[in-house]
Amino acid sequence: MSEENLSQRFQVHYYFDDKSHSMNAFVRNRAEKDLLEAVKRILELTEIASEIETEAYGEGGLVETLSLVVPSLSAVAIFLSPAINEILKHHFTKSRTVDAIKNEMLRGLQLDNSNKELDYEAKLEKALEDKIVRKHVSNYYTKIKAYAKVEKIGFKNLSIKSDESIVPRSKFSEFILVDDKIVSEDDDAVIDIISPVLKEGAFSWRGKYKEDRIDFSMGDSKFKSEVINGEHQFANGFVMSCLLQITITFDEFGDEKRRSYSVKKVYAVKENESGAYKLRPVGFKKKMNEDQQSLFDEGRD
Repeated sequence: MSEENLSQRFQVHYYFDDKSHSMNAFVRNRAEKDLLEAVKRILELTEIASEIETEAYGEGGLVETLSLVVPSLSAVAIFLSPAINEILKHHFTKSRTVDAIKNEMLRGLQLDNSNKELDYEAKLEKALEDKIVRKHVSNYYTKIKAYAKVEKIGFKNLSIKSDESIVPRSKFSEFILVDDKIVSEDDDAVIDIISPVLKEGAFSWRGKYKEDRIDFSMGDSKFKSEVINGEHQFANGFVMSCLLQITITFDEFGDEKRRSYSVKKVYAVKENESGAYKLRPVGFKKKMNEDQQSLFDEGRD
């Protein structure tokens, strides 16, 4: 390696439950693809042009060493390259906080103007908090967790004197991102029907709900049978009063991923703009319950 090159070395140490020194090649290759993608993404965010090399495997479980070689020493590379290993270690171990790493890296900078410091700080923050890096880390741990032989993984920054940070199998799930769902109900939903489903099958209805056009499933089996049997005439202005279930799925980062709708009960329908609502049996029951509740409320006064 040329003296003009800058190299940062990072170690990944797999510990096995059987004290062996071998690992299924397909598992390791699939997992470490995400490890390398995480490294690549961090380099992109910090704007460091680097080659990623790997050294010979060591034993003691299985030890892999990555070497990030920066061929040309730009100002960015000189100041930010030492942070790469700590950023990578942060994502794979969570052993240190974002603020601790950022403060340590910025404390060592000696820049000739404040704008450069702000620029480098912004690059560090992006790399430390990037969602795509977190996704690659999640994929990595998902694949390793499925391989029962690995009982823990050690990560170490070899470019400085630092201890190995160990992540035991019991902690793997903490790095795996999952979707989350919130289910709510609107018991007084009104939907203007745009496109009904007039035959059997798992087809979606289309309607207008609170000024939004939605696709929804029909979960009221009795009403569905009435429609298929031709008991309702659909024309412009067909409206249903119903219990609408709304499921919002958030991705692993807390951002809304999708929203789905399902009508659970159809209380009443109005078949055209000039018509009146016709209560269905389930609607009568709802109205009676509401009337009874209203009487109880009046009694409290």
